[in-house]
Amino acid sequence: MALTAPRTVAGHVAAQLKAQILAGERAPGEKLRQVEIARALGVSTTPVREALATLQREGLVRAHPQRGAVVFLPSVDDLREHYEIRAALESLAAAKAAERFEPDWAPPLTTLLDEMRDAPPAPRYIALNQRFHTRLYEHANRPQLVTMIAALRDASSAYLHIYRAQDDFPTTRLDTEHRAILAACLARDPDRAATATRVHLENTVEHVAARL
Repeated sequence: MALTAPRTVAGHVAAQLKAQILAGERAPGEKLRQVEIARALGVSTTPVREALATLQREGLVRAHPQRGAVVFLPSVDDLREHYEIRAALESLAAAKAAERFEPDWAPPLTTLLDEMRDAPPAPRYIALNQRFHTRLYEHANRPQLVTMIAALRDASSAYLHIYRAQDDFPTTRLDTEHRAILAACLARDPDRAATATRVHLENTVEHVAARL
């Protein structure tokens, strides 16, 4: 079926560029020229511009003051800073959720974990991971905290894409860590939930940093 609707075209362009970035076909720091991309994909520059904006929101593209849109260039220092802040906020959110956690909140979260355990493709896994953490933290009844965490997760999403694309992506370990967080919440143990969350994020940052 032909791609005719502008949003459909922009989405197609974004998907193509994302696949190229994650496959390493576009090097970190590479300038993304709208005219060249439009010509290669047979579209106008308008959907390319919209696609680049989408990828910028996902963290895979950065706007450089002199060079324009460039492929995200991973930085270990940036990674560690993101995760230090996230560990502080997310451990707090998990603890607050554990204080008031109800048993019937667990099954929908377990369903997400069950699908993640089967190691779906990167976009699906990352979406499920985001949904698990967000839904869990929403039970903390701290909307401002959840909003702050979501912004930080968006900012570090590029690292998650790189992380998930690795051949040694630790699906089993992550599943164990996620279930430990959920079990602590079910037990209404705030300290255990906070610790499990912090350990989960610290393990993740070390694994990703080693590959940068």
